This record gives sequence, structure tokens and C-alpha cells, in this order.
Amino acid sequence: MAFKQPLADLMRPKTLDQMVGQKHLLAKGKPLYQIINKQIPISLLLWGPPGCGKTTLAYVMSQTLKLPFEKFNASIQNKSQLQKLIQNHPDKSFVLLLDEIHRLTKPIQDYLLPYLENGHVLLVGTTTENPIMSIQPAIRSRCQIFEFYPISSEEIEPVLIRAAKEHLNFSLPQEQAHAIANSGNGDVRVALNILDTLHAMHPDNLTMKDIETFAKNQHFAFDKDATKHYDYLSAFQDSIEGSDADAALYYLAVILKSGDLESVVRRLKDSAALDVGLADPEKVNQVINLANTALEIGLPRAVIHVAMATIMLAIAPRSDSAMQAYYQAAKDAEHPTAHPMPKYLQDSHYQGADKLRGAGVMQNMFDLPHHIAQQEYLPKDLIGKHYYVPAPNKAEQKLYAQYQALFKYIYQKPFIPTEFPKHFEHFTSEHI
Repeated sequence: MAFKQPLADLMRPKTLDQMVGQKHLLAKGKPLYQIINKQIPISLLLWGPPGCGKTTLAYVMSQTLKLPFEKFNASIQNKSQLQKLIQNHPDKSFVLLLDEIHRLTKPIQDYLLPYLENGHVLLVGTTTENPIMSIQPAIRSRCQIFEFYPISSEEIEPVLIRAAKEHLNFSLPQEQAHAIANSGNGDVRVALNILDTLHAMHPDNLTMKDIETFAKNQHFAFDKDATKHYDYLSAFQDSIEGSDADAALYYLAVILKSGDLESVVRRLKDSAALDVGLADPEKVNQVINLANTALEIGLPRAVIHVAMATIMLAIAPRSDSAMQAYYQAAKDAEHPTAHPMPKYLQDSHYQGADKLRGAGVMQNMFDLPHHIAQQEYLPKDLIGKHYYVPAPNKAEQKLYAQYQALFKYIYQKPFIPTEFPKHFEHFTSEHI
């Protein structure tokens, strides 16, 4: 059988103007457009759902800069394979697409950093995880971070119509393009693969019924009325936050009918920490365990596990105190040099650290009563500032008493709660 190039590969953009979606970054005048169009050689971190153009942008970047292009997957490849890629270009910079960069091991990271520093490697790291939470600061600090969004059905439709005309030699009706685009759930590659497969199955007479049957059998979210899949995901999580178990179960059922168990699991895990948090840490663990088990079991039996997790989350007590505590700490962390740490907390594992940096040796907690060292950990000017303010629930009140007792024992000072201004901007998950 002769080799047939996939339609998604045939339609992969080669220039910025051919890219679909991400207008907030790639429209003329927008930041990422300017970086690439003006050939500014900097490394990038791109995060967002699958099929939204992250890999394509890396390729377009290499074409625009007229540099070689290499690919590396952090989840399945090793350090020696990365070394070979770099050795392939001993005297010239190249663009390195590093997929699943959140899975990068420390040895590979340590090997890669010098090449980022000297410009030998122009990194385009891609991930579905928030890089602020999942990627090492050493890598983050050397890259510009951009978030990619799911591509709308309206943006995918013309790509499908053009693909049908240019590569499959038929005219795809608008209604059919609309249905296939919706089935792709914001993923251009998936939508093109659906079109490619459907045309192979029905080369002479593709119908709406054919599209609907295929999408449902493959667990795609067939939606001829253009109800956005991500709207249902948003409604699902918002209903959990609003403590409406019935609404959450309804939206859950709509989503699972399309077969999208993975997105449900991500939302459940997210809600567990964001909505319940320290109000019921045990419940958080139970929900995460149910979500992980659901992925192992798969549909259709996993519906019971995620339904159980949904109900538990919806009726659980609420607390965002951990998020607010982080927000308050992050404001002080904006200028870390203004708050020098105690010398004995600095890295002292190498010979001569005490002379080179004044790094000292901290007390060993296991040699002391209660296994707690009575020594300062915070910068001196921040001692006595308490970021954690508990929510009014039994679990946190107990936790807060322990929090106070530990401070008083470690610092031998009275615990005086910090009064944060009432007018400060309320921190939400969107700030993360």
C-alpha cells in the first residue's frame, strides 16, 4: 500500500498568516506575532489544550528564522537523545520543540540550561499544564510564557472546507464543516483527522448522518447546534463551586456522553483544591483518588466514580484560604532581594560554601525536642507576618491552632494575626 500523508500534516501552516486561532497572540501587532515576525531569538513556553497550534508555531518559528527544526519529547526520550540533537548542529542555533516540557527531568534540564543561556538552542516548550505550577523556575526564567486557547469551531470550519477542496477534491458543505469542527472540540488536528477518515469511508456521498454516527462511535462531541463543549465544562465546574450537585451532575452527563472523561477528571482535581481546600483535606484526597481511579477504569463504568466525586465536591464545605495565603506571600516574593534569607538556609552542600557565601549549617531538627528547631526561617523583616487566614470551619480552626502553636514555639514570640487590607484585590484561580 502506498504511503498516504495525513491530511493534518498537509494542512500544517508554514507562515504566521496561515495560523488558525490565538488572535490574542498572533494577530498583527500582538506580542507573539511581533516576536516571530521581527525574528527576535528568544525561547518560548506555550501552554494550552492539545491541537491548538503549539507545535505548529514552533515549526513556523523555525521557518521564519530560517533555522533547523528538531523535536524532543520529555516524557519518552532521554538525555543521550537530546545530546545527539544538539550535536547535529554544532555551529548553528536551531529551534528545539520540547513537547511535554513539564515532564523534563532534572539531569536533562541541567544539561539543557547552558545551551539556552548561550543561544545555541531556541526552545519552544509545549505543555498542557500551567507552567507557573509545573515547570522548574530555572527553565521558566529563560523563556517567555504564552497561553494558547482552544480554537473555536468558526475558526476551524474554513480550514476543513479548504482541506476538502485542495486535498480531497470535493466541496464540503458549510453544515458538514460546522458539525465536524464541533466534533473536534477545539482541536484542529482532530477535526482534520475526522474529515480525512470520513472521506475515506464515504468518498462519494458524505451525509450529516454519517458524521453524527462516526463522531458518537469514536466518543467525539458531535454537536450540530454548535453548543460549545468548553461551555459545558465551565458550567460543570461553576455548578460545583456553586454547591449545586444536581446542576453539576447534569452537565457532567452531557460531557461524558461525548466521551471526554479526561477533561472531567482535570476539572474535579482542580475544584478539589480550589473550592474545598483546607476546609476538608480528607475530602480533597478522596476526590483525587476517585478521579485517578476513573481514568484507570475508563468509560462507561467510570461514570460512577466521577459522579460520586462530583456530589462530594458540591456538598463539601468551602475554603480558598490556601489560595489567599499564597497570594499574600507572592506579593512579598515580588522583590526577594529586599528580604534576604538567613545565611544557614543557603545551599551549603559544596566545599567552601561557608567562605564563599557565608552559608552556615542549620540545626538538625531530629536532634531537638519535638523534632522542631527553634531558629529563624523567614527573612528578619517578615518575621511575625502571617499569610494564612483560616476560613470559619472546624477543620481549619484546628489547623490554625497548630499553625499558631508552631510559630510561638519556633520564634518564641507571641502570635499576632496579620490584618490584611480589606480593599486588596481578591485572588482567584485566574491569577495563577
